Amino acid sequence: MIRFYSSTIGMTLLAVITCHAQEQNNKAEQEVNPSNSRELIRQWVQTERIISEEKTTWQVEKQQMQDLLEIYQQELKLLNEELNLAGSSADLIDENKEKLESGLAQYREAKQILRSSMASLVPRMQKLVGRFPAPLVEELGSDIDLIRSPQALDKPRDVLKSIIAILNAAGSFNRTLTLAEETRTLANGKKITVSVLYLGLCRAYYAADVGPLAGTGVPAATAATADTAATAATAAAGGWLWTEDGGIADQVRRTIAVHKKSAQPQLVELPVQLQTGEAGE
Repeated sequence: MIRFYSSTIGMTLLAVITCHAQEQNNKAEQEVNPSNSRELIRQWVQTERIISEEKTTWQVEKQQMQDLLEIYQQELKLLNEELNLAGSSADLIDENKEKLESGLAQYREAKQILRSSMASLVPRMQKLVGRFPAPLVEELGSDIDLIRSPQALDKPRDVLKSIIAILNAAGSFNRTLTLAEETRTLANGKKITVSVLYLGLCRAYYAADVGPLAGTGVPAATAATADTAATAATAAAGGWLWTEDGGIADQVRRTIAVHKKSAQPQLVELPVQLQTGEAGE
């Protein structure tokens, strides 16, 4: 009996407590402030907006970072290509440098060989041009001046060009008849212009336009081998020795007229001296 009573009391107490709790909950729900709810909602909306803005900002920044990364990667690629190209260019520069150094060494060697050759050739050319007639000397003035200059051996290439020019001009002069006007000084000191016809480099004849003034000319070296009596009456002019011979004045004038085509071709006798070990006419 006592046990049943206790159970009845316990159930009654439990029911009372449960009802009290429900009443408290209902009372708490009824006591909720609407302004607090609105504030909570506002804060929630603001939080969601901030989260959305942060997401949007992150997406934009992420795209910008991706674009910058692509630009950096492209620049790195170009830089690597430039470095590779520079390395190839460096190898090419080294190769060209070796070729240039080799060519420079060959040039210096060739210049030295040329200088040695000029050392023996220049004196011979200086002696040769000393036998040239005045018209040829005048034509080759600058080239002759160069090979006669003390600095000739310092310019072997230029001297070689001058030597070639001199030899070509001398060969051409020697294959043709050349008419020139020159000045002769008479015994009384009077100067007179004469016409000179050069038969190449071996002999020449001269005569005044009128009168008995005439004669022959030969290179000085050739005249040196001639008869002493014959050379005693000669006078040097332009590396040549001239001998007066008034008896050939008319023949020389006729020869010059034929050469100038102011007279009909004709046979003209002129003295010629051949050097065969003995002088002869």
